[in-house]
Amino acid sequence: MSPLRHFLFASALAAASASVLAAVPVTVYKSPSCGCCEAYIAYLKQNGFSVSAVNRDDMQQVKSQLGVTPGMGSCHTSKVGRYVVEGHVPAAAIKRLLAGNSKLVGIAVPGMPLNSPGMGETKPGTLPVYAMSADQKTGVLYGRF
Repeated sequence: MSPLRHFLFASALAAASASVLAAVPVTVYKSPSCGCCEAYIAYLKQNGFSVSAVNRDDMQQVKSQLGVTPGMGSCHTSKVGRYVVEGHVPAAAIKRLLAGNSKLVGIAVPGMPLNSPGMGETKPGTLPVYAMSADQKTGVLYGRF
């Protein structure tokens, strides 16, 4: 292969690889004064997500507009693709949701559990993540992460 063809092939391969490895965009809606939200944003970035934060003083309205199931709320609400991610949800759960073709509205970690990302030391496999569906049924376990 000529040097020019080799260069063009390598350039095309690099461009294709970059698009495959592009970070998944996440919009995190949060209170301007929330410290654990900042820790969660840092966690998402460390796990390959491209995060934009939107400070809001009306988080209950945001949750309602995005379809967060009542009783599943936490301190911040995220939008990832067509899904809503409520609270301190582990990256593995988000990636699993994005990899499938789920009809869920999203997933949630209600409250602010101490063993969740952004809230201290995590214990993989122990954190319950709940499914949020259009019928707003509560207590449906999505998995433990």
